[in-house]
Amino acid sequence: MNTPRSIKLRFAFLAALTTAWPLHADWKDEIGYTRLQLLAGGELPTAPSNGYTQAEAPDGANNYAPETTDTNFSGRVFSLKSGTSSANEHAQAVATNFYGNATSLLPGNAAVDLYNANNWIGAGFLGATSSDVPLTESRAVQNHSWISASGNTESLVVEINERLDYAINLDGFVSVIGVNNGSSTTLPQLLAQSYHTISVGLSNGGHSAGFTTLDGSGRIKPDIVAPDTLTSFATPMVSSAAGLLYAKLAATPYSLTGADRPRVIKALLQAGATKDTVSSWANTSSRPLDLVYGAGELNVYNAYATLRSGRAAASDSVSVPSRAWAAESVAAGSTKTYYFTVPAGFAATPFCAALNWHRVITTSTSGGGPFRTRTWSSSLADLNLRLYTASSFSLGTLIAESASTVDNVELVYQSALAPGSYALVVENLSTTATPYALAWHTRPSVSVTATTTVARESDGQAGIVTITRTGDTTLPLLVNLSAGGTAVPGTHYQALPATITIAAGQASTTVPVTPVGDSLAQGDRTVTIAIAADFSLVRNPAQVASVTIQDKPFDAWRFTRFTTEELADSAISGDSADPDADGISNLLEYALGTEPKSPNTSTRLPTPAIDNARLTLTYTRPTTTTDLSYTLEWSDNLSTWHTGPEFTELISSTDNGNGTITVFTRAVSSLSTAPRQFLRLRVTR
Repeated sequence: MNTPRSIKLRFAFLAALTTAWPLHADWKDEIGYTRLQLLAGGELPTAPSNGYTQAEAPDGANNYAPETTDTNFSGRVFSLKSGTSSANEHAQAVATNFYGNATSLLPGNAAVDLYNANNWIGAGFLGATSSDVPLTESRAVQNHSWISASGNTESLVVEINERLDYAINLDGFVSVIGVNNGSSTTLPQLLAQSYHTISVGLSNGGHSAGFTTLDGSGRIKPDIVAPDTLTSFATPMVSSAAGLLYAKLAATPYSLTGADRPRVIKALLQAGATKDTVSSWANTSSRPLDLVYGAGELNVYNAYATLRSGRAAASDSVSVPSRAWAAESVAAGSTKTYYFTVPAGFAATPFCAALNWHRVITTSTSGGGPFRTRTWSSSLADLNLRLYTASSFSLGTLIAESASTVDNVELVYQSALAPGSYALVVENLSTTATPYALAWHTRPSVSVTATTTVARESDGQAGIVTITRTGDTTLPLLVNLSAGGTAVPGTHYQALPATITIAAGQASTTVPVTPVGDSLAQGDRTVTIAIAADFSLVRNPAQVASVTIQDKPFDAWRFTRFTTEELADSAISGDSADPDADGISNLLEYALGTEPKSPNTSTRLPTPAIDNARLTLTYTRPTTTTDLSYTLEWSDNLSTWHTGPEFTELISSTDNGNGTITVFTRAVSSLSTAPRQFLRLRVTR
């Protein structure tokens, strides 16, 4: 074994050292983790079983470790891989975002290997300039929030980058690299210009970015951005997200192994990255990523939702979900096709597909003993990604393509992919079969419909609004609601929730619009419900569900017959009031279908008669007075009144076809046996 010599690089921190590192407290909200935790918290992994690696540029006292006794890191088992170290403030802040209990996406117990970056590059791990290959990396995710200053030879940088790519391909870990701070600074060559890593910039664009300058010039970096003001601390945000995805993918039912893990994780993160949260995102057919923001801003909710939508396989006869991922190999000079559908009748959706593959690193040695040397070389397959319209599993019109000749990433994006049938095609122009990861992300479309359009005060019937989503139902979906209309929440109807959740396994849910009963004549009032804008879904902003709240029938009748001023005066519009002084109260006017302000209504009064020695009473009532009870009462002394079949009976009830019913009733007792009899009609509500 040839012992590597000590490597000493010139370092520059990704952030200037201060007495307190400014951490971004609400970053978990911005990247969708808070929403994800709310909806899927019970199934979210808290740590990958094989832990993390954190490499740090040493401070002036050669310290490279965080404060390992910090309670925020309880449950972490630290290994100081580069010798003793006291706390390094920069390392402390990085660890806080990477695996802090309360401050990261990974609160679970885990092992953490800590390295001085010089040692990590040299004998500690990569073995740069030695004849040995890198050591085995047993951890899931590496974080590198440091850069090397100028002064290193290009050949050394290329070797280090190749060694890291070789190790990633061999051991299947994720390595996350920060670029430099400042939009006018130079894109670091060391690590950030490797192929298999995930390079990280800032959502505000204040970082080095652009084209790589060695070992395959013209590739775009960074790969993704995150919401901080310093790349040192944006980088562990991505590392934390990668750790969460790694833990899920390593477990059943996915059980990914080897290089599939870093490829799939990078594809998931890039496909799920948001474009509308950064300024002026754009790519071209020959440049897959934005020149500043890469694939866009980190969104772990989107990435995890795509993961949970499931693994798909290319097929010429079977469709795949509109949101999913694949880890396959495409033969030399061949293609793989994925047919999918955006459901008809719903809103267009943003669409992003990210393709990721690794270069092949080969290495060999020459000489022997102390003269043995190791050389490295690499080759990169040329893969392309295209989006087509499709019909009956046949390709139609080309919509978008990503066909870089230098990158190992391809990305197609559509801001609004309309409902229809589509196909994603992975093309291999190379002469060797190439393993790849592909992830594609659409947002579920959510619609709102009033399935019961009327809410009634009379019987408490609620209006029903149905919220429906498209796509897979693996995870719950939170939907923000926007309510309006003429009805007042809490007064006319029970206040609606600001959000509702469509449960996992369900494509829809309902929202009841429950009326609040009262004795006020207010007329019809409306409640409108729309779907509010949200990063996790799409909707038609013009689509509104409307429910009408109806007064009790008597109040609705009063509303159409009295002015606002009269309705406010119970002496005019109250039940017992008689505004036209015809001796008939408002309630009886309503019950008999007469008008409260027109006294000439005697023809509609109940009519007594004698039929076959029986006292009868006939009356006509509207069909709409469903809130009233009509009771026939009998008496032989005008002081005690009786009801029921012993005293009265209904002879007929005839629908007149004009909105009225004529009711014919009579007394049970014959006048011959009880000559003194009285009938009256009692109306109550």
